[in-house]
Amino acid sequence: MIGALAAPPRARAQQTVDRVVASVDGEPITTRDIAAFAAANRVTLASPDDTDAPTTREVLKGLISERLLESEVKKYSGQVDENQIKSYMKDFEHNAGLTDDQLRAQLQAQGVTYEQFREHARMEIEKMLMIDKEVRQKVNISPDEVKAYYDAHPGEFTVKKERFKLAQILIALPPNPTPAQVEEARNKAEDIRKQAVSGGDFAALARQYSDDDSKGQGGELGDFSRGEVLDPIQSALDQMKPGDISEPIRTEHGFHIVKLEEHDAPGVKPLAEVSAKIRDKLMTDKAKNQFAKWVETDLVKQHYVETLY
Repeated sequence: MIGALAAPPRARAQQTVDRVVASVDGEPITTRDIAAFAAANRVTLASPDDTDAPTTREVLKGLISERLLESEVKKYSGQVDENQIKSYMKDFEHNAGLTDDQLRAQLQAQGVTYEQFREHARMEIEKMLMIDKEVRQKVNISPDEVKAYYDAHPGEFTVKKERFKLAQILIALPPNPTPAQVEEARNKAEDIRKQAVSGGDFAALARQYSDDDSKGQGGELGDFSRGEVLDPIQSALDQMKPGDISEPIRTEHGFHIVKLEEHDAPGVKPLAEVSAKIRDKLMTDKAKNQFAKWVETDLVKQHYVETLY
């Protein structure tokens, strides 16, 4: 009789997989949800059904937090405008070293439409707005905290080797160019430089006009030490400060328009130069702690969370 009352092995396994272990605002969370969330976050579970296991409980805690955030971020729906989405997309392409066409092709290869990616961008911006309002704006970093960190970590601000971070737009010249070709390239370079110093997007100008392989990365060349760049370019760099854009520099390759993005000179950087970076780091660290506290206390109080184990 007992055997007749017991569910078949497959049925029991299915019941186990679908067992509800918690809920957020009435929406159930099952052991299958735990398994999926663990897999997405590369966490190995012995069994998602073992809710007494510390790892399983941590995963469930993370899943509950995600559901709370998904519910909370809905309050920011409609607060993101088209310009913010365009800016997000532009920054994404810049950081990934992609043109708009390359991004579209990559998305298509992954089976994602451009509109789906735009919607993802909107949601990410909504999350950033939420975190900024609920957490970052409530974090204060005093000048004393910045100074204390600076004094306690001198190694972080000591430059042992001079470094130049550069980007460029190259207007190339052919071997043995004619005077007319040189003049045409010079005029083109000067026109592009005027656009850049007048507020034009240097990366966009590089993608449009540069003849260098770096154009796909918005002209980004990376870091160089003294002596690693051509002498005419180094001579120009020595007269520039971070953010400056050079006049067109003639070399055997053509005319270079160089942007000095960062310059680290040997020695200890002064506090004034690094205070903003320190403040941002301290704010990020403090915001992480505040964020966890906000989710685990404030958000939990604003929503109905139930655990069934």
